Amino acid sequence: MRCPVCGVDGRDGHRALAAHLTEQAARSDGAHVMWLNRNVTKERVGVDELAALLRELAETGATRATRVKR
Repeated sequence: MRCPVCGVDGRDGHRALAAHLTEQAARSDGAHVMWLNRNVTKERVGVDELAALLRELAETGATRATRVKR
């Protein structure tokens, strides 16, 4: 599973991608934060919760979390 923002390979699945996205968001990387806000959630969540939301996004095309609507 690749990061949709920068293409880094998260071969270990949703949890690895969640860890990468969380790390980038903690660094205030604008592109990663914007993607998370628009596609997954605008709330700050931990790696495990983000992994669950990424799994939900992959399976259904959306999450139940609050996102920035554009």
